[in-house]
Amino acid sequence: MGLFSTKIPKVGGAGLARHLNLLDITFIGVGAIIGAGIFVITGQAAATTAGPAIVLSFLIGSIAIGITALIYAEMSSIYPVSGSAYNYTYATLGEFFAWLVGWNLLLEYGVATSAVATGWSGYFRTFIETNFHLALPTALSGSYNPAAGTYVDISAFLVIAVIFTLLAVGIKESARVNNIIVYIKIVVLSIFVYFGLKHFDIENIRNFFPFGWQGMWHATSLIIFAYLGFDAISTVAEETKDPTKTIPKALMIALAFSTMFFILVSFTLTSMVSYTELDVPHALSFAMLRVDEPFVASIIALGAVVTITTVMLVMGLGFTRVAHALSRDGFLPAYFREVHPKYNTPFKVTLYGGLFLAILAGFIPLKILAELVNIGTLFAYFVVGIAIIVLRKKGLVGTFRVPMFWVLIPLNFALLIFIMSGLELHTWMRFAVWSGIGVGIYFMMRGKLNRDEV
Repeated sequence: MGLFSTKIPKVGGAGLARHLNLLDITFIGVGAIIGAGIFVITGQAAATTAGPAIVLSFLIGSIAIGITALIYAEMSSIYPVSGSAYNYTYATLGEFFAWLVGWNLLLEYGVATSAVATGWSGYFRTFIETNFHLALPTALSGSYNPAAGTYVDISAFLVIAVIFTLLAVGIKESARVNNIIVYIKIVVLSIFVYFGLKHFDIENIRNFFPFGWQGMWHATSLIIFAYLGFDAISTVAEETKDPTKTIPKALMIALAFSTMFFILVSFTLTSMVSYTELDVPHALSFAMLRVDEPFVASIIALGAVVTITTVMLVMGLGFTRVAHALSRDGFLPAYFREVHPKYNTPFKVTLYGGLFLAILAGFIPLKILAELVNIGTLFAYFVVGIAIIVLRKKGLVGTFRVPMFWVLIPLNFALLIFIMSGLELHTWMRFAVWSGIGVGIYFMMRGKLNRDEV
């Protein structure tokens, strides 16, 4: 097969059981989207770049990601298979670009899981120290930094181990846990909005654009990452009932629901406390303390721990399914595509991948991990936008079609380019290094494996 040979993905035949319904799939999306971003990024973006206009930043961000979600919905209705953007690219742009997308999806889901685990660990340690006066030894409370006396973030390591063990046991069991936690998440954020609006002060939002329109646009490039992860819905298409209809519906519902909460929470936050005070990593609980609601603040802090758990679960799920798809096509070793005879899950890639990501979470600082995620994700979104144009040219039609196609697709490219232009130089350099490693693996593997047999 040549570098640009295409391959139509097979539906079924991988041994994955179809357990998931519309509610399960929608909650997988909500679990990924409403995560660390709403608890951390909202306050910092409001304080430093947007002020109360952060509400409009979330609205604009929803448009950019919403168009991408429409594209994913059409692609998933044509190819209802695991692998998400990887398989979509393979069917349209060919093997080489498919591998690059798949390689960067591993970066998005895998490293994001580790990054979120380190953030979870910080919230968890704060919660147990504040409420139970329990403190971990310094050596076990942070990534490897001998100068600071920290050697491993044991909480981050262990939570990844638990998450991937759960994923290995079964997708149905994982979805049940995710559904329960998403219900809790919705309740926690609803509590924040309910109690927060009681402390509404018009003076806090009177200066709606303190940083001007430019600041609001810059904030969009920051909070856009709060939306990342919605595409995890399409990675479990082969485990979904009636996927050609269920996946597009779930994508739209999850994004609309999450956007509603982003706008409600950001408006409540900036109206109850001055935006100038919100440059803290725990803005929601801080705001409740600021208005003398300590009990609600404790609920919000606990909710942050629970919320970030769902993000790890969904991102870990996406990582294992993309790796399974890459292995099934011969880009990764064959044993990664083995499905457990009892649990019907790709258990080897789940366990080995979980161990690798647990090590990253335990020893690598959050900042370094987080910086590795952003560019790979946006690259995948951009390539899928090109892929949908190719499919339209071929005349392929699914059960869902992007409306106003030749208006929304150019707008999608313009918005993605705008967002990517705000990324720092070192992020582009890391992307180049990661892609270079991926190209090396591609040429090594294609010389050893016969993908015609997989």
